Amino acid sequence: MSLFGAMISGVSGLNAQSQNLGVISDNISNLNTIGYKGTVGRFSTLVTESATDTRYTPGGVQFHPTSLISKQGLLQATSSRTAAAISGDGFFVVRDVATPGANDELFFTRAGDFKPDDDGYLKNTAGYYIQGWATDREGQLLDQNGNATTSNSSAVTDLQVMDINRILTAAASTTNIEFGANFNRDETAEVGGTNVSTTAGIDATAALAGQAGIAAGDSFDITYNGTTTTITITAGETLQDIANEISAVTGVTATATSTGTNDTLTITGAFADQDVTITNNNNTPLTALGFTGPFPATLAATYQAGDLADGSIAEDNTMPVTIYDSLGSAHTVNLQVIKLGQNRWAFEMTGETGADQLDPASHPDGLIESGIMTFDGAGNLTSVNNTAGDSLIDNPITATWSNGANESEITLDFGTIGVGDGITQFGAGSDANGNLVEYTTHFINQDGAQAGTMVNYAFTEDGFLQVEFANGVKRPVYKMAIATFEAPDEMENHSGNVYRQTRESGDYLLREPGLNGAGNVVASALEGSNVDLGTEFTNMIVTQRAYSANTKTITTTDEMLDELISIKR
Repeated sequence: MSLFGAMISGVSGLNAQSQNLGVISDNISNLNTIGYKGTVGRFSTLVTESATDTRYTPGGVQFHPTSLISKQGLLQATSSRTAAAISGDGFFVVRDVATPGANDELFFTRAGDFKPDDDGYLKNTAGYYIQGWATDREGQLLDQNGNATTSNSSAVTDLQVMDINRILTAAASTTNIEFGANFNRDETAEVGGTNVSTTAGIDATAALAGQAGIAAGDSFDITYNGTTTTITITAGETLQDIANEISAVTGVTATATSTGTNDTLTITGAFADQDVTITNNNNTPLTALGFTGPFPATLAATYQAGDLADGSIAEDNTMPVTIYDSLGSAHTVNLQVIKLGQNRWAFEMTGETGADQLDPASHPDGLIESGIMTFDGAGNLTSVNNTAGDSLIDNPITATWSNGANESEITLDFGTIGVGDGITQFGAGSDANGNLVEYTTHFINQDGAQAGTMVNYAFTEDGFLQVEFANGVKRPVYKMAIATFEAPDEMENHSGNVYRQTRESGDYLLREPGLNGAGNVVASALEGSNVDLGTEFTNMIVTQRAYSANTKTITTTDEMLDELISIKR
């Protein structure tokens, strides 16, 4: 009958409100629990279908606890170097054991109050160990076998429990050397290949045609860097005129003596590292002037890569720098330079060979790399190439050691092309005392270091666990994995403020912090509970009143039943 239905409906209300009070009680008790996500009570009607349109059959109410897992909590700063919070979506990936097996359960949490245990493994207050990818020194993600891997997957087998003792001692192999210096634009360039005429009786001030059997229309070719230029002797031109025409050709210069008798023409390559070819074209004017043949004749380069290293040519300036190999051993290498011609310089990176130094088989005479630097008319760098013509901008050179260290790959940073922030070429300057300074070194920086022990560790804003060593080196050893879900509020709560994946929540995806929808890591911070105490107290009052009202429904129904029973009396 409907009276009993009303009483049962009231009972369901009592049950729902008591459960709601339990939710409120749990929220308040976890007000200070790090990363705690509150639960709210939701209600829905429980309807019993009526037999006719003129009758109502009470059903009652159903209670639905709803977790607010996706609701962000307030971030709070902390002094802990290994504490971390997530701002945005996602969860820390944790295990309940430090050395998990393949079948150990995976959990997810927002409680980032991690500290090392006795073995150095990072765990939070509830005893769950954080997992992440191991990394190399550049931060590249590695799988458990040390091979490069990527995020945005569900390959949890790539993850490892973070261990602050993974690297206790480390050296930093030099990977980059920065140079800031000025080369003296007024430096005398190395003289290029030269050929001098020897025919006697030539007068440089008289018309060349008619001397030594040379006629107007005779011509010869000059070939430099694949380009050929023809010089034609015209009526009235003198030897000095011809010298001026030759000097106007890129890659070559010429001078004529002017004594009036036995004058000579000297042709010289403008750059000491490049050949120039001279060839008779129409008739044989070069032969008639007594240039050394046979033709075509080459003005051979006077500088070859390695000439500075073996000492056959003296350098114009040397800049020494100490670098380190992968074992932390120090080595002195030298950047030697020589001017080859206008706005063009050669450089050679050299070092010592022998025991515990450069491998002599790989580096004859200690030559590590050689190349060419060019400058514009404003004194700024325009190119840096090796002797093969390949750019060395962002392309490392290689040094092989004889002490068992790994091969070093080193990028030489001479500054930004077109900007005077590294190597420049200006005239010699003066110091504060007015003394001439032909070469000025502003700075030489390198990123290597000798071996040092661990002195500190901390999470970074990029989600790396970074270790600092006594030698000043800082390097990442792990990177946090952030797991995201399609429906995080459908995850299952578990003791220890962690969650389990469910069918309703969808599968997790592992992501790097701040990428592809994952939240950002905030280092040295903790996420507080997302419970609002004022809201909970208000809900408590409402729940109390609702519970009391449901008791009135039951007592009123009881009184009505009592009246019904009284009819029989």
